[in-house]
Amino acid sequence: MADKIRVMIVDDIAETREQLRKLLSFDPDIEVVVMAGSGEEALRSVTQVFPDVVLMDINLPGMDGIATTSKIVEALPTVQVIMLSVQGETDYMRRAMMAGARDYLTKPPSADELLDAIHRVYTMRQKMGTGPLMPIPGMPQVAGTVSRAANAKIVTIYSPKGGTGCTTLAVNLAIALQMVLGADAKVCLVDANLQFGDIAIFMKLQAARTIADLAPHVQDMDFDLLRTILVSHSSGVQVLTAPATPEDAEVFRDSEVEESGANTRLKAILEFVRQEFDYIIVDTAHQVDDVILATLDVSDLFIVVTRPVIPEIRGARQFIDLLRKLSYTMDKVSLVINGVDTKRMGIQPEAIERAMMPAMVHIPYDERIALRAANYGEPLILKNTRTPIGQAIINFATEIQKYFAQTVEETVPVSEAQKRPGIGRLL
Repeated sequence: MADKIRVMIVDDIAETREQLRKLLSFDPDIEVVVMAGSGEEALRSVTQVFPDVVLMDINLPGMDGIATTSKIVEALPTVQVIMLSVQGETDYMRRAMMAGARDYLTKPPSADELLDAIHRVYTMRQKMGTGPLMPIPGMPQVAGTVSRAANAKIVTIYSPKGGTGCTTLAVNLAIALQMVLGADAKVCLVDANLQFGDIAIFMKLQAARTIADLAPHVQDMDFDLLRTILVSHSSGVQVLTAPATPEDAEVFRDSEVEESGANTRLKAILEFVRQEFDYIIVDTAHQVDDVILATLDVSDLFIVVTRPVIPEIRGARQFIDLLRKLSYTMDKVSLVINGVDTKRMGIQPEAIERAMMPAMVHIPYDERIALRAANYGEPLILKNTRTPIGQAIINFATEIQKYFAQTVEETVPVSEAQKRPGIGRLL
């Protein structure tokens, strides 16, 4: 990093200020430029040193951290404030975000949590006021700006068998859409593999909060709360990560299930999040359960993934046949064939399509690139756009756009899920 991140620490306890300073000193890219013991002192200093990031204690004598944050952001809109508090309640978090704070950490934050938050909000600061992303050679470009619809298009990636590459496809499709559409587009990636989701690992993200933190608030969700839980990736994609542990996912098991079998909490979250974005890509687990039924209810496009391997083809065909038997809207279902290797003997994609349906795209086999990307947490599309697999994923993104451009939008009645009562009985 050419320039160090200039940080101001604001806390009324001198010992806490010193502890934070020492913790930050271990990161060579961060420099503490000033420390203040009150809101008034912080306001006097901020216009003199112009920090990039302010660590703000919420409980300050006199002018509290929320009021101080509001005045700092008003005076210097590009300053990124991270609020620190012993209070972890949602109301405090919401008030801090409304005042202009970019993140909210509960005291005492871990070193990784604090450093990650500082780097994340600094990256957001660098993007403020910037133009569209630089074009990538070989990537189709969309002219003009994005016209944001009232609701995002939800695209779910699913396979009834594990190991088909659903997470790789979901991660790279989301980033490819962001690349193709440009910086003005709003793309969200949701990890709905609630017990064992890996999107955070695939993107090398440290998430202080996850989708599990939204679940208890489905009746009173607002966009300020949502923004505190979303994690920003350097590509511009916003990520709603899976619960940190399988037991954290139990908050979804405590929710009611609709007559159709859909998980009410996940369905409510997806319906709420779609109001804020252009596209939402949803990664899923591999069983048919209340989570999958929720995504089926809300998805505008449901992608079934298979590789040219007999057990996976059989599973994908059985799932598609199940949807047909239950009168699911099949024009919302598409097939993607992953791991296609034309140089080896094997089942040809055309044979798979004859057995099921035409595929939206064929993704070529490239185990070396895919495994390296997963192990290093570096989505392959960022460094391998010119490769066959990179070009196929860009093509995947453009095919998604074409699909929605050609589809006549229809309003689905609220009772649509109840037209498929047979799915619920699978559970």
